[in-house]
Amino acid sequence: MWRENRLNGYLILIGVIVVAVAVGWRVGRRKADALLRERVAFVEALPDGALLVRCDGQIVLANIEARQLWGGTAFPQRLEGDWLALCREKQNAGAYVQSIVAPSGKLSVRVAPLGSGLLLFTLEDLAARQRQETFYRNFISNVSHELKTPLTVIQGHVAVMEENPSDGERWQASRRIVAEEAARLTHLVENLLLLSRLEMPDFALDLGPVNLEVVVEDTLLQLSDLAEVRRVSLSLQREGPLPRIMADRARLKQVFINLLDNSVKYNREGGEVKVTLAAEGERVTAQVMDTGEGIPPEDLPHIFEKMYRVERRKGRPVEGSGLGLSIVKRIVEQHGGSITAESQAGQTTFTVTLPHASEASVRQ
Repeated sequence: MWRENRLNGYLILIGVIVVAVAVGWRVGRRKADALLRERVAFVEALPDGALLVRCDGQIVLANIEARQLWGGTAFPQRLEGDWLALCREKQNAGAYVQSIVAPSGKLSVRVAPLGSGLLLFTLEDLAARQRQETFYRNFISNVSHELKTPLTVIQGHVAVMEENPSDGERWQASRRIVAEEAARLTHLVENLLLLSRLEMPDFALDLGPVNLEVVVEDTLLQLSDLAEVRRVSLSLQREGPLPRIMADRARLKQVFINLLDNSVKYNREGGEVKVTLAAEGERVTAQVMDTGEGIPPEDLPHIFEKMYRVERRKGRPVEGSGLGLSIVKRIVEQHGGSITAESQAGQTTFTVTLPHASEASVRQ
């Protein structure tokens, strides 16, 4: 009897141990699964290309950015070659950066061990980074040039004013030029600040129902003196009823001031600027057409880039800082709309498309 009870006691103890091990295994498994889910969610949320990889090269997860950076027709299930060598080499090492060739070109790869046999690969397109660095170098150079030119003119004419205080005619001419160049500087700085604000993630529009026809009419009236000096005719045509749009009226007016100002300035003497408004389905379109010299085909894809300016034909000077169309595009996109440009010799047309007030999809 004693031996039988002892045996039963052993069996109960073994059963308790088995149950405890099973429960512990399940708890550990759930924790491991939860940790893996957290890592997967982290990788999917990363703004850069990222891979979650096992030490044997098996890809657990690749986010959308990584698949786009990889290129090629199909994304692999397992890493090979130099990529696999990195997995084996860096599974117990610290973070490491190396350039490796992918189907899309050379990528900068950062490898970080996460434990549990997993590695995090973050990817960066070296060509894109070089393009961005080149863009910012050119941007800074262009801005510096735009600032330096009027400052040099101002300094020169201030010297003239100091040297000839009694020469009323020369003094007045220099004063006028200083005022014009100071206004040019102010306009450039204001555009730079506006563009910066438009690119901020927390930028918000002051929205309300807007009559687009009235906005365009006000803009045409504002530019009528300039058009008269340049001998350019302005006209507005509305095709059918025009619903209101949900918009920031002040920002929207900036769009048409920039577009129409360019259309007048770059037009020929005796030319025409025509604005056509129409409702198409759930959108409202505004076409701004001018009879100027047109935009060369090689320049057309770049005209909305910051500081990009089209070289003028026939030796005519280039006007403006190259920020106007960048600002236009940003404002239109903030309203949930789009802008396109078509051009040929003797005619350029910009088309702005915006949603109705009831359908507006605006980022606030």
